[in-house]
Amino acid sequence: MKTAFKSLLAAARLAPSSQIDHLHGDLRRAEAKVAQLERDLELVRADAQSWKRRHEDASEAISGWKQAFQRTQAAAEQAQAHANRFKSEFERAQTELEREKPRTEGSRQRAETLKTELQEMRARAEQAQRAAELANEQLMAMEVKLDLIEAAIQVLDLRTREQAVSSSR
Repeated sequence: MKTAFKSLLAAARLAPSSQIDHLHGDLRRAEAKVAQLERDLELVRADAQSWKRRHEDASEAISGWKQAFQRTQAAAEQAQAHANRFKSEFERAQTELEREKPRTEGSRQRAETLKTELQEMRARAEQAQRAAELANEQLMAMEVKLDLIEAAIQVLDLRTREQAVSSSR
């Protein structure tokens, strides 16, 4: 009798109530899953926006660091040129001192003056050399920092792209 009833329902294009109940349960589960996926999608979008803001902030920081790097590099080059100028003056004074052999009292005084001048130039040249070395060290440290920040940005960008791709599936 059950089979006859099912065939009568099938002929009228109707479904049994158990099948309808089962389909309603499937529909509720699908709707719940869709709602959960929409919530997850919103979280991923918010996270992507957060990463984009971080990326922009880091890019601005890198831009500032690059400008500082360029200023430091220019200062280092200036210090090196300054050191080179003092070195050439020092060498010129030393050569002049060696040529001048103190023979008389006047030449001895000149030699003492040149010697004092030479010592002052030597001190300034050493100071300029130290300044150039310090600037170069700072320059290298800033370069390393820039490389690290750039690598971190690339990793974050890659992660954000992977999340965007996985959430769109």
